[in-house]
Amino acid sequence: MNRRHRLPLAALLLLLPLTGCTATAVDLQAVTAEQLQTEILAISEASADGDFADAQSLLTAMQANLRTAAASGQVSAERSASIQSAINLVRDDLTVEIDAAVVAEEAAAKAAEEAAAAQQNDEDAKDRAEQAKDDAENAKKDAENAKENREDRDD
Repeated sequence: MNRRHRLPLAALLLLLPLTGCTATAVDLQAVTAEQLQTEILAISEASADGDFADAQSLLTAMQANLRTAAASGQVSAERSASIQSAINLVRDDLTVEIDAAVVAEEAAAKAAEEAAAAQQNDEDAKDRAEQAKDDAENAKKDAENAKENREDRDD
């Protein structure tokens, strides 16, 4: 499974602890489950779009909302722990994706820098070749002038 699909599926892991949200009012209140599911959808969409930093921010906000809901009795401690475990898994995946994006960005910047240096070297070589050509033409003219001067003296 490639990365592009793995992360949204990992975000869907967050839904597993929310299934059966109508089991008991104390376990997970329906309004809270709906709010968390809405947040999960936003996280999944952001990660599917490759916006892992936004997905991570949304996940952090969801975690804060989960803690608030747990503190106010809208989510049982057991259900909160289960959801938190899923959040941790998704956070780990997001961290891997963000780190990979940073490495890829650094590699792209280095490649662009090397390409620019190579292009500059090519331009410098072209300039040197043109200068050598001009120097050769000037030397040829100087040789012709010297030959003419010698012929004039010999006459």
